[in-house]
Amino acid sequence: MRAAGQRGGYPLAGGWAAGLLFLLALACAGPRQNMNPGPEPGADGFSLVLVNHHLLDVNIFLQHDGQADRIAMVTASTSRTMELPLYMLGQGGVIRLIAEPIGDDTRYTTDILTVQPGQIVQLNVENPIPRSNYSIQ
Repeated sequence: MRAAGQRGGYPLAGGWAAGLLFLLALACAGPRQNMNPGPEPGADGFSLVLVNHHLLDVNIFLQHDGQADRIAMVTASTSRTMELPLYMLGQGGVIRLIAEPIGDDTRYTTDILTVQPGQIVQLNVENPIPRSNYSIQ
């Protein structure tokens, strides 16, 4: 004679296996972190994120192929994201960003940056301007 709550030969075996399968499915569906997909193949340009922590509005210039183009003005203490066309990467994907606070004689110029289509370039304009920095993702 079987005890109450038992089915078949093992008590609650079906419920335990179902719970284990549920937990495995949940673990596989979790978010992936720290994954860098790299540049997007066939991208039409690149993204530029401008973060202005300076007290003044700032003009942003992008230098490529020996010429500098004014691409944006970022209001003091705001951020702005832009999608820039592929031709602004120049011949070899080499650019330089320049930040000039309006009404100030200082400027910040990045190192020479090698950027691939689909990447994200972030420029943080700080106060004082020499503390400004950048990153490429």
